[in-house]
Amino acid sequence: MKRESIPPHYLNCNMRGFIRGVGSYLPTLRESWILVLLLTVGGTLLTAVVLFPLSFLPPSALAKFELLLYPLIFIPPLLYINRTIEKREEKRESPIPLKSANWGSAGVVPHFLLLLLLLFSVNYLIEPLTSWMGTPKFLEKLLDTIVKNKISSFISLVLFAPILEEIFCRAIILRGLLYHTTPTKAIIWSSIIFGVIHLNPWQAIPAIIIGLVMGWVYWKSNSLWSTIFIHFVNNLFSYLITVLYPSLPADAGFKTLLPLNLYWYLYIVAAAVAILSLIFINRQYEHSIPAKI
Repeated sequence: MKRESIPPHYLNCNMRGFIRGVGSYLPTLRESWILVLLLTVGGTLLTAVVLFPLSFLPPSALAKFELLLYPLIFIPPLLYINRTIEKREEKRESPIPLKSANWGSAGVVPHFLLLLLLLFSVNYLIEPLTSWMGTPKFLEKLLDTIVKNKISSFISLVLFAPILEEIFCRAIILRGLLYHTTPTKAIIWSSIIFGVIHLNPWQAIPAIIIGLVMGWVYWKSNSLWSTIFIHFVNNLFSYLITVLYPSLPADAGFKTLLPLNLYWYLYIVAAAVAILSLIFINRQYEHSIPAKI
């Protein structure tokens, strides 16, 4: 979507009460990768500096602090954004709005029900890939940490992550790329970035696939709350499985829990549900945003 083809309703944006500068910042692909570098390297260094005086605490207490300090990694890219905005104040570029209250022709409840169906069907479809990749030792340790620190894990993984990562990957990066390039390229690049910030292939590859879905939903609906909802439910489901069934192997999945015939029958059902959900969501917004991938 080139800047000259932005629909008029994209240009009416009220960013009152939001983080200063984010609403009017539309990064290019190059700037997006700078943000990723600042997040992964700068944010990690900042967190390490803050954690250093806490390293003398007992390991159980330290683990809780490590999880709760997760938002610190977003400070370096936010500072970069604010600095960039200050340099561009005279340009006064018209921003694509961060979000809208448009839930499509079906309404809010059917919209979110469709998102639930889409999320669970896509997760089921990508399970053969995640099962094949297995679970490395460091992820098994992370799961143990979640079980031992339930409250701090919930705050970090189920509350912080969906909000902060969606603001970063969809509201900032995808929105900027939609302004500078085509929807297809913008969605693909933003999903790759979403995978990269997880810093390991075992989480990155599934994140890229889910990121494609969330990017498409954000582009179609212009609703940040929709992608936060998808991210929230996805993380909540993983959190509950980890906490409620700690005895399950780290690499346990539907294939290990279901009879093989039933598993593949449900795989076909999941594929059909995913396709139908995408069709219905697309129809909800086909008159809202004229561009098509």
